[in-house]
Amino acid sequence: MKAKSILARVLTVISICIAIPSCSQRIASSIEKAEHFSFGERITVERIEQLNFRKAEYCPPGKNTCISYYYGSPLADANLNYSVTFGEDERENIVKINLSRDSLDRSYFGTVILLHGFRTSKEFMLDSALYFRFLGFQVIVPDLLGHGETGGKKKYGVNDTKYINSLIDNLIEEGIIKNENIYIVGNSMGAVTASHISSLRSDISGVILLAPMLQLDEAVYNYAKRDHPILSRIIPERDIRKGAILALRKSNINLKDTNIKPLLKSSQTPTLLMLSDSDQISPYASYKQLKKDNIKIFKVHDRYHPSMNTIGEIEHKAIVKWLNTTQ
Repeated sequence: MKAKSILARVLTVISICIAIPSCSQRIASSIEKAEHFSFGERITVERIEQLNFRKAEYCPPGKNTCISYYYGSPLADANLNYSVTFGEDERENIVKINLSRDSLDRSYFGTVILLHGFRTSKEFMLDSALYFRFLGFQVIVPDLLGHGETGGKKKYGVNDTKYINSLIDNLIEEGIIKNENIYIVGNSMGAVTASHISSLRSDISGVILLAPMLQLDEAVYNYAKRDHPILSRIIPERDIRKGAILALRKSNINLKDTNIKPLLKSSQTPTLLMLSDSDQISPYASYKQLKKDNIKIFKVHDRYHPSMNTIGEIEHKAIVKWLNTTQ
């Protein structure tokens, strides 16, 4: 969405909130109707085809909504290179990978399922998907509900679980993937889906959570403080949080189900959390107290939330070290 459109929406919300005692309904509507970002500046359709990502669709039995996803096979290239720029000015991040096959101590195998964040789509995860393909994995990269080319209403990572879980079962039944060495990588809202799926299945070898989303009311409030500081000072915090709760209620989702910390505390699945000390949406400080034998937390420096969906060279070192403990 263009900056002028975002500004217009913010000004509308502010004007309404000044005029009425509570604006939580308006905030809920803004969350529900928030458009997803265009991937055009990130990657082109031609580039996707060049990289041999194959698009497919899965329609779960008894459901009216079909899941759009990409499949990618392992890469045999001698080198992997990409450089992605996020943001601008004081919030600019450049995430790079420059790897040679000779630099890898070993090769890996299995399947990695990559799940995107709120208002993005599967295309925003393709650089990270390339990274895992280079390591030796096949990848599945779906659109979550109400995002990209997948229809339906937004389900905030929670009710997406049954769709993605059914997709995994179907891929196993069709022989496209095996029910071994399955890893799930979830970014932001996608981390909610990844955590719920891991709690349901016994065939998940590991989970990687990139800047995992906090409970939705807290995530929305953090977003308002960072990107709309004037709005967050004018509108009471309780109304912002209530707006998030109302948006969930309209989708028949409980607020507590967007909080993945209880799932992480009860899980025995090997889990790697990657969090940045500069991320104001999903701060490192919010997860650093999670201490379990199966949970590893890696702190990334000076990365803002939007850039955390892409794996760079620093994260690569942490990931291969962690993978070596799971395979």
